[in-house]
Amino acid sequence: MKKFGIVLMVLALVAAGWAGLGGFPEPQAGGGPGAVVYKDTKSFAPVTFDHAQHKDAGAKCGHCHDALFQKKAGSADEGNALTMKSLRDGKFCGACHNGSKAFTVRGSCKKCHQK
Repeated sequence: MKKFGIVLMVLALVAAGWAGLGGFPEPQAGGGPGAVVYKDTKSFAPVTFDHAQHKDAGAKCGHCHDALFQKKAGSADEGNALTMKSLRDGKFCGACHNGSKAFTVRGSCKKCHQK
């Protein structure tokens, strides 16, 4: 019984840690992931990535996963990799949000950084 309590406590700590990284995506109707909130945005408002909005625009899971983003909470920001510079360099969101495929990340702050 003591081992069960320890296992339960470890699982709770892991879940709390993931929640601090933006949490688990909320499941949507149809079983897909929901929104992912990027909170570590310095002095700017957080960014909410909505899987459904991108799916409705014609994006498929394989367009982003696993080439641009790993399917693991917090992985895009390992080593602070997800920055505006990396986006402008065509990485992560910037691979599509380049002004050709979708609106550009340059000067479009409020499109993503919403209160």
